[in-house]
Amino acid sequence: GVPVNSRVSSKIQQLLNTLKRPKRPPLKEFFVDDFEELLEVQQPDPNQPKPEGNQINVLKGEPLGVVTNWPPSLLAALQRWGTTQPKAPCLTALDTAGKAVYTLTYG
Repeated sequence: GVPVNSRVSSKIQQLLNTLKRPKRPPLKEFFVDDFEELLEVQQPDPNQPKPEGNQINVLKGEPLGVVTNWPPSLLAALQRWGTTQPKAPCLTALDTAGKAVYTLTYG
């Protein structure tokens, strides 16, 4: 074989040592243990705006009937219903008085 010179110039050795060093500091240097601060109860800011208006509750619809031929997924069910009942209301938005403002249909 070819004889290998075991001597390496100081510049090459310095470059190798630089490349061997980690490029980023270890994660421990970035980690701040603020667990105790998270457990402290934060006092609300007195200048923070207060909520206005009535509390809104979810309106529950009619229970679903038991059907033997359910589609395999919600998307398939929406597709089937949209093709068979395109004018049926899908979603209705109400104003504060409870009157329908917008109605979205399947079609």
